[in-house]
Amino acid sequence: MVVVHQSPHVLIFPFPAQGHVNSMLKLAELLALASLRVTFLNSEYNHESLDRHTDILSRFAQYPGFKFETIPDGLSQDHPRVGFAMKDMFASLELITKPIFKQMLFEINPPPDCIIGDGILGLTFDVANELGIPIIPFRTISAGCVWVFSSIFDMIQAGELPIKGNQDMDCLIRSVAGMETFLRFRDLPSFSQVSDVKDPLLQLMARETSKNFKANGLILNTFEELEGATLSQMRNKSKCPKIYTIGPLHEHLKARLADTNRTLSDRSSNSFREVDRSCISWLDKQPKGSVVYVSFGSIAVLPREKLMEFWFGLVNSGKRFLWVLRPENVPRNDGECDGVPTELVEGTKE
Repeated sequence: MVVVHQSPHVLIFPFPAQGHVNSMLKLAELLALASLRVTFLNSEYNHESLDRHTDILSRFAQYPGFKFETIPDGLSQDHPRVGFAMKDMFASLELITKPIFKQMLFEINPPPDCIIGDGILGLTFDVANELGIPIIPFRTISAGCVWVFSSIFDMIQAGELPIKGNQDMDCLIRSVAGMETFLRFRDLPSFSQVSDVKDPLLQLMARETSKNFKANGLILNTFEELEGATLSQMRNKSKCPKIYTIGPLHEHLKARLADTNRTLSDRSSNSFREVDRSCISWLDKQPKGSVVYVSFGSIAVLPREKLMEFWFGLVNSGKRFLWVLRPENVPRNDGECDGVPTELVEGTKE
């Protein structure tokens, strides 16, 4: 009797946001290069954007064991999916996406041998545990951030959260193991700088992160030489000693592609939006290492006063800078910059 050994089948499910999908697509391609069968489960909304603006379908078609699947995020097409509106995303994923995901796992063929779920997407942990499928979360943030997130309940118990109105933000946090000598109140993520420990987002982030350490392992896009001290704390004090540091993913992917005589096209991207390449010719003319790059990601929406403060700071620094701003972050009126001082507009021009 001939026994046919098939490659393990891994299902990857990112949180539906640009930075999360980008990193997990890189991980998916590395696994495909290792001849694993990979199913990449993306939200319908984001997959449509990727299909419209990138070459991912043709790029991943070269891997015979790779396939894309989609799932609804439960939000309307015109939902902004950024800033404070992200709370709707979490609620919708739990209420609408979670039961669909569970049913999908019954139907997918072949069934996955393992799920790599986004570490902030707790529904993957819940469903995998219920169905007896091994689950390994992947966090797209640094090990340091994960460790701070996982220490939220410790900070509450120590009386360091919630932050008092007269709190000196330069004071040190003492309840995050290994960070007692440098972590300040002002360094905490914005969702934890709240006046009520029952704040829904604070509780959600703490709860979802705690699930990471109850899984079969934890994957981090970092490396030992960069965050060794924090990683030691995580391994010693958590119940998840199997922490796999596989970063930086983009460099590993580049090297593996080179090993197989493949390369990424200069025009390849994982962007939900059309890539604006008009800056490239300008960048090519600047001295090496002379340009400050500024980006606040795909979710954060800056209040106008903070936007202006950053803008003044960049212009007044006298340094060359390239600032990535989404349209919703730019105050406009009839297509023109609305109420933006002339010196800022002029200081931003080439």
